[in-house]
Formats: sequence, C-alpha cells, structure tokens
Amino acid sequence: MDRRMTTGEVAAALATTRSRVHRAVTAGLVRPARTEGGHLRFTPRDLAALERRLGVVPRLPGLSREEVLVLAALARRPFGLWSARAVARAAGVSPTAAIRALDRLQRSGLVERKRRRVVSVRATNVDVWQVQVGHPRWRRLGPAVAKVVPPERAIGESKDRKVPGWLSHLFWTVDVGQLDVEKDGAFIASRILASEDAQAHAWASVTLSPEAFLVAASVRGLDHRRVALAHNLAAARY
Repeated sequence: MDRRMTTGEVAAALATTRSRVHRAVTAGLVRPARTEGGHLRFTPRDLAALERRLGVVPRLPGLSREEVLVLAALARRPFGLWSARAVARAAGVSPTAAIRALDRLQRSGLVERKRRRVVSVRATNVDVWQVQVGHPRWRRLGPAVAKVVPPERAIGESKDRKVPGWLSHLFWTVDVGQLDVEKDGAFIASRILASEDAQAHAWASVTLSPEAFLVAASVRGLDHRRVALAHNLAAARY
C-alpha cells in the first residue's frame, strides 16, 4: 500500500511552500484524501501530478521562485529568448511575473538584454534575454538552477491562450474558441494584419509572439503596408 504524504512532506519534495500546495489543491490540480481531523494526505500519484504542474524549484538565497524559474529557462536556451512573454512561457510563470523577475535579475547583473542577428524574411537585429554566465554569482547558482523542473504552465494563465470573443468577426471560417494563441499564432496574426481594426492590432501587439507576426509577414503576396505593420508589431514584443 502506498504511503500517504503530509502537506509538509509534499512541499519539501517540491521545494515549495505549504500554502502553494494548498492553492494547487483548491485549484483542483489534485484531490488528496483527508484524515478525520481534516488534514490532507497525498499519494505518490498526487506528488507526480503536482511536480508536473508546479515544477520543482530549489530555494536559492536572494532569489524568488519566479526568478529561479526564469534563470533556468534562459540557462537552457543559449541563444536567448526574444520577449518577456516568451520567457514566461518557457519558465511556466505569468507574463507579469516574468517581467518583474527579468527586471530584478537584470539589475543584479545575472541576465542581460543582448543584441543578436536573426533571419526571417530579412536579417534583423533583435534584443534577446540571456543569462550572464560570466557573472561571479552564476558560478554558484548554475548547478542548483540546473536541477529546476519548470511547471507545465502557470495556474490561471489558460485564458491568455484564447482569442477573445469580440474578435470573432475576423475569423469567420473557423471556430474562434478552438484557436490557441501559441499553436495558431501565425494564422491569428495573418487575420489581424488583414483587418483595419485598431483594437485587434492593440490586442495582438501584447498577446502574440514576435515569431507569429514574422511568419505571417512572410506570406507571398502580402501588401507591403501589412508587411511593415507585422514588423512593427513584432518589434513591440521584443
């Protein structure tokens, strides 16, 4: 018979806090048993599910959980990530948390914005987020950061992946509810680029990835004004 674990034991195994485990239970990520006294008891299957969803993030002095996740995401991508939203996706945190973490890490010198040349329709210089591997503190942090297991996604962020209903008039041939802003980003960008809806452009500029706009801009026969708009919207996401 599998031994049941307490909330404290689960929190220790995941290198997180008891309150975070309790929030995961409240969110319905797992449904542990309860003792007669109301205490939670978790199975190994519950622990595995929480590890996938919450990740495993060691506590490092002077760094928040989100900062450690961001460092781990960047450390595993030597060519860097273009935007805070891309960092958020890779780290499994919300865009707001990623922006705050990047700001603090940049001020501490652990990450930097570095200019890199990429090729899409044309060669372009972009600024990417990268770990400062030459920083003296990184030599101590690197081995611990390598043990990080990022969560599948941030709790409560799923709504950010959907196209809002008020944009459905731009997607008359598909069910807008089935579109995903990550998987279908280039298609969504192409429909928005073809419209004159300024509100749609504004939504896309803070939601879609730069890659989505650049792929959409590469479609043969696209009006040069739309190509320019795509590059401008992509630039806003760097």
